[in-house]
This record gives sequence, C-alpha cells and structure tokens, in this order.
Amino acid sequence: MSRKRFTFAVLCYNHQEYIVEHLESIKYLIDSYGDDWEVDLVVNDDASTDNTVRYLSYWLNENFSIFNNVKKIFNSSNSGTCASVLNILENVDTTRLKITAGDDVYSYENIFEHSSLSDNVSFSSGIPLILTENFINESIKTSLEVISSHHIYRGKKLIDRFIFLSNNNAPNMFYNFKNLTDPDTISFLKDYDVVEDWPLQVAIAEKNPDSIFTLSNKVFVYYRRTSGSSYITAEGRFFNDKVKVYNYLIERSDNFFSRFVLENRLWLFRKKNKFLNVFFNIAFYRFVFGFFLKIVTIFRSYSSFKKELLLVSHKEHYSLLKNRADYFMEDKS
Repeated sequence: MSRKRFTFAVLCYNHQEYIVEHLESIKYLIDSYGDDWEVDLVVNDDASTDNTVRYLSYWLNENFSIFNNVKKIFNSSNSGTCASVLNILENVDTTRLKITAGDDVYSYENIFEHSSLSDNVSFSSGIPLILTENFINESIKTSLEVISSHHIYRGKKLIDRFIFLSNNNAPNMFYNFKNLTDPDTISFLKDYDVVEDWPLQVAIAEKNPDSIFTLSNKVFVYYRRTSGSSYITAEGRFFNDKVKVYNYLIERSDNFFSRFVLENRLWLFRKKNKFLNVFFNIAFYRFVFGFFLKIVTIFRSYSSFKKELLLVSHKEHYSLLKNRADYFMEDKS
C-alpha cells in the first residue's frame, strides 16, 4: 500500500530565536503520527539578516532523514510574504500541506488527520492558543471571536466573513489545496506584498461562494506574535496591502450596505485610532448584533471547546519542545 503524502511549508524571516522550536514541533508530529506518511519540507527564507538560515541548516543536517524530500528557498532580497508563499506553492509536490510561519509552534494534535478537506470546504480551522514570552495561554477574547465568527457567518455566503468583521486565525487554518493553487488565486496573490492571508481568503471565497468554512475544537498551532511580525517590521507595506484589499472589495461590492461598511472600515483603518475604531465601527456593531443573536450557540460551542482543551497538556508539550530546542542549540549559537 502506498503511503500518503504531506508537506510542511515554513515561512521564515529573522526567526533565529524560534526556528528550532518550530522544526522540533514538526519532528514531534512526524515521530508520533508519521508512520503511514511521506512527509516533505519546503522552507522559504525571505532574506533574513540574523542566524535563521544558519540554525535551520544545522538542524536539517542532523534531521534530514525524517523527511521524504526537503526544498530550501533562500530569497536573495526581501521579497515579501506573498512572494514567499508563491515560491512555496511552486515547490509543493503534495496535495496536503500546512503553511506556517517559522516563529509559531505546532501542538501535539495529529495534523495529518485534519489535512484533507472535502470539495465543498474551502477553509478549515482550529482555535489558537497564544504563545507569549515562552508561555502558552488561552486568550478567551480570541477564542470567543473565532467561535463567534464561525456561528455568525455559518450558512451565509463565504465572502461575507471576509467583507465584514471576523477573526480568522491563519496559523490554525487549512486551505483546500485545489482552491489554494487555482490560477485565479495565484494571480490575485501576485498583486500583494506582505499581507497574504486576507488576499488568499478573498480570492478563494469569491471563486467558491457556496463552499464552507469549518471549525474544529482542536488547537493545531500555538500562535506567536513577536517584534518581527510583518505588521510591525513592514508597517508601511502592511498598510498599503490592507488598503488595496479594502479598495478591491469596495469596487466589487454588489450592494449599498456592504460597500458602506467597507468604506467605513477603510476610513477607520486609515485613521489608526483605537477609540474611533470601536465607537464608530459599523462592522463592530454588526458583529456584536450577530453575537447576541447567536449567543446561546456561541457559549455552548465555547463550553465544548473548554471541556476538550487540555491547557496543562499543551503547556507540557511546549515545554518539551523548548527543552529539545535549547538542548540542540547548546553548542550551536
């Protein structure tokens, strides 16, 4: 019997403090669940100026054999996240994959089991835990936002959740491979620089309006925000990409209300004012209204998530990975 195939795809930029943790979390999943799988690794480094490539190379020299195939793409100059994603997609030979940044960390869940989406599913997501200063914790606000988004937009056109306010945690998201690699999706992403998730989601949702977004109670990735995040390090480029998506959606809007909401969101985004963004944000009030309409269902779902969430086990898992990474790096730095 032939083995199933899967690709871990890694986006790197100045991740020297985290890349070995990320790779150790991949190794854990292969060691734990990979017996029936051929696992590839595709890494794109976007011209890091620190030791990311050096530490990546050290780790691969010792762990190359756990992969069926390894492809390393090192950009000669900083090309942006979108170009790096396109590089990865050009070099993936499997139809199951997970694209994740090199500063995030995989949990202990069997990601291989969740990697195949049916034809009518464009996106499938887990619920994130937050990784801050080497500590794993749940953000109740984030969990409720993700769960609320699922129920508010359930049964509606897929594009609605990307026009109006929602929380779609990209690190915990799986994309339908056929939709992700559709020529129209690829072409759309080429127009952007450092914001890859929203353009991808918009392009796929427009092309597949009747497909669905599914949500699991599983935590697949510990989501880390760092000083190296693109929305900080490439603030101007990030801003320009977001404005471009807003303008695209406004131009494509087929009704007055959605266009009005988008224009309001764009105006607030340009203002960069937290006070205005709450009290004058029509999309926020729409989300709150949807939340109260679905409040019983939302809290039932959140309660179910909390029952399944073994936070202590996730903390222990991350501690194990960090210890392995620290041990590996003892004589490398």
